Amino acid sequence: MASFRAMAASIWQMFRTAAAVATLLLLVCSLRGLKPPSSRLVSFATRLPLPIHKYAYCVFLAPGDQTNGNTIETEDHYFIGTRMLIHSLLHDATTKTTTNIPFIVLVTPDISQETRRRLTKDGAHVVEVSPLKFDWIKPGNKRWEHVMDKLHVFKLTQYEKVLLLDSDHVVVKPLDGIFQDPATDDMPNLGKSENIHDDEGDQPATYIMAGNSGPREAPHPYPSERGRRLNAGFVVLKPSIKMYKHYITVSSIEGRFPGSSPEQDLWNYVHSDKGNMPWKQINPDWTVNTPCYNDYEHGIASFHEKYWKCGRDLPLRDVLLRSRYKMEAFFQAYDQNS
Repeated sequence: MASFRAMAASIWQMFRTAAAVATLLLLVCSLRGLKPPSSRLVSFATRLPLPIHKYAYCVFLAPGDQTNGNTIETEDHYFIGTRMLIHSLLHDATTKTTTNIPFIVLVTPDISQETRRRLTKDGAHVVEVSPLKFDWIKPGNKRWEHVMDKLHVFKLTQYEKVLLLDSDHVVVKPLDGIFQDPATDDMPNLGKSENIHDDEGDQPATYIMAGNSGPREAPHPYPSERGRRLNAGFVVLKPSIKMYKHYITVSSIEGRFPGSSPEQDLWNYVHSDKGNMPWKQINPDWTVNTPCYNDYEHGIASFHEKYWKCGRDLPLRDVLLRSRYKMEAFFQAYDQNS
């Protein structure tokens, strides 16, 4: 078994290196002499002023379970996934923003300075956030211990809208248009008295909570059937201190929502289709959960799928890994020319 794992790891490394070299050769000439914008080369600091724009892309990064080595089995995939998103949304000519939408990474205090410097050099704006703890909430997965810290995104009130993505997303088409999706329009609170509870604090008068509910199994037909439950991995929201305080108050009430999928359970409670602030379904072509290659063939823009675990659908796995190889080759050339 050990020899098989060693052989598999060796094959993986050879395949990855070959693909990265091929992409690198295409990039070196275009990057020769290229100097990145000065705003992205500043020394790291957690309180740098954020860029002025109506919109922002945002990812939350907590410590990974895998932190040592450099094989498919030991590397920190969520850190790599974050870098893949930075590359796709800021640098890749086929997917990058055309309106200079900034990319923000929210990090917990225990994310290393080396990691922060790398993300800053890649082009992201790194913001440290404090832990949010609710003793009664018991995540169903160790990886979700920090996900309530995502709520700090609602403090980014200099932006009208933010697309918050999980770092296990892979982008294959531009996402700038998501901010014009009708589901992301500012919505009024419905104000139904039966949905107002004194112990939950004030509800905002307006809000944005738009996202996706999709298939739980693959393969599936296109278009796939929609569900009622919002997936927290891809949401467009309106930052609001009042909404942030409302979430904190609701989260402090033991048992008010299930809590095994902490932030997702919270949002599905506050933004229930029976409540005053129901979430809205975006055009399903923006993203898909549990994707299959059929989704790619039909032009879905992004996939909520772990590239390192997609073993059941090899054509889709090739699409996901291609994004990683392009990222690695680009930043290798970038580092050599900066």
